[in-house]
Amino acid sequence: LLSCLYLSHAVQVSAVEVNTPEEMFVENGTDAKLPCTFTSVEVISSAASVSWSFQPEGTATRISFFYYSNGKSYPGKDIPFKDRITWAGDLNKKDASITISNMQFRDNGTYICDVKNPPDIVVKPGEIRVRVVEK
Repeated sequence: LLSCLYLSHAVQVSAVEVNTPEEMFVENGTDAKLPCTFTSVEVISSAASVSWSFQPEGTATRISFFYYSNGKSYPGKDIPFKDRITWAGDLNKKDASITISNMQFRDNGTYICDVKNPPDIVVKPGEIRVRVVEK
């Protein structure tokens, strides 16, 4: 029993903390940089990755629309933001931001930024509520 207790304390798990603004207002037709930064006690490794998903206003469904890993962007193919997403971050600077061009009223909703940096684990992804407004 004692050896089990000792082992449970020897395993240290740390967390990636993701930081985003709570809410953003974006003018219709403009580009929006969605800021997402994170802290991690681990060195940023090649195994680090970022995924973004979107929950349209008034729905419970989340659409995964962007993935970044090993210096490459993987925007989703059949998504509301097709051909409008650009990687704007730098993992070495603990920045996982993206830019969405030509924001439309249909882009209203919650954007979720999830960062993984093994062996660190994410406790809670960052969420930004975006409201597209008239110019």
